[in-house]
Parts: sequence; C-alpha cells; structure tokens
Amino acid sequence: MPNIEITEECRALIESAVEPPTGRRLPNGNWLIPVNEVTWERLQQVRRQGETISDCIIRVMIVTLHKSGLQ
Repeated sequence: MPNIEITEECRALIESAVEPPTGRRLPNGNWLIPVNEVTWERLQQVRRQGETISDCIIRVMIVTLHKSGLQ
C-alpha cells in the first residue's frame, strides 16, 4: 500500500468532508497517509503537471462538493 504526503489543509478538508484519514504527522507538519493502489493510480491520472498530491486532492474535492451542491 503506497503512502502519500499531504498538507494539514488537505487533511482538514478530507476530515470535514468524510472522516479523518489514518496516518502520522511528520516533523514538517505534513501527514503521511496510506492509500490503496486504486486510489494512488486515480490520483496520478487526475493530477496536473506540477501539481502536488495535496493540491490535486483539494481541487478534486472542491469540484466534487460543488457538483453535489455542498458548497
């Protein structure tokens, strides 16, 4: 199972929309979160060039929440 490093802001958005992700806080303030292979592959497919994983997750979540009417 791969791990991704996400920012505190990204983790907070995930927590507010779904549930707190499991993982551990790193010394730099980011979080190391395990994800399954399918999630990792999907993130790589939707990730834009030069975009961090956190920025990708935040962008996808904002679009998804907006489309479902939860602004």
